[in-house]
Amino acid sequence: NIRLATFSYQKSPMKQNTIPMLVLATLTFVSVPFVWADDSRVAQDFEIAADINEVWKAFTTKEGTELWWAPLVEMDDFAVGAKIRSNYNSKGRIGDATTIENTILSFDPHRMISIRPTKFPAGFPFVEAAKKQWTVFYFQKVSPKRTRITLVGLGYTDDPQSRQLRGFFIAGNKLSIAKLKAALEKK
Repeated sequence: NIRLATFSYQKSPMKQNTIPMLVLATLTFVSVPFVWADDSRVAQDFEIAADINEVWKAFTTKEGTELWWAPLVEMDDFAVGAKIRSNYNSKGRIGDATTIENTILSFDPHRMISIRPTKFPAGFPFVEAAKKQWTVFYFQKVSPKRTRITLVGLGYTDDPQSRQLRGFFIAGNKLSIAKLKAALEKK
C-alpha cells in the first residue's frame, strides 16, 4: 500500500506516472533522505557514517540523547514503559510547560525502538492527532562504520490536524537526524 505522491496539475503531454518516476530517480541519485507515505504512515530513510553501536547508544543513553535529541533531556533507565523527557527550550527545565514526554513502547536491541508521545508542550497545535501517533526507528548495519536508520511514523489519519502533524514530523525528523549525524560523524 505504499504510494508516491502524485501531482494533479498535469498540463504537459507527459504520461501520468512520469513526474513520480522523475522524483524517485532524483532522490536515488542525489542521496536525499527518502520519504514515502500511505494513508496512516510515513517512512524516512537516513544513513549515518557511524557504527551501529554508537547509533544505538545515541538513542538509548542520556549522554547519547544529549548529543542531538534536544538541549535538555532526561531519561529513565532504557526499558519498555520508560519515559524520555525533553525540552527544546535551553533556558527551560525538564518538567516545565515546554517539556515533551515520549514513552518507550518496545525495542529490539540494535535493531528497533518504538516510542509514543505521551506529554506535549503547552501550545502544541497538534495534540489530538499526536495522541494517536507513534514512531518506530529501525537500525540496520550497512558496513562496520555505516548505519541506516528508518523512521516510520504511524497512526496518521486524513484529518487536517493529522496531515499537518505529518508534515511537522517529516521536517522535524530531518532536522533531528541531521543533528545526530553531525554529532556522530565528527567523532
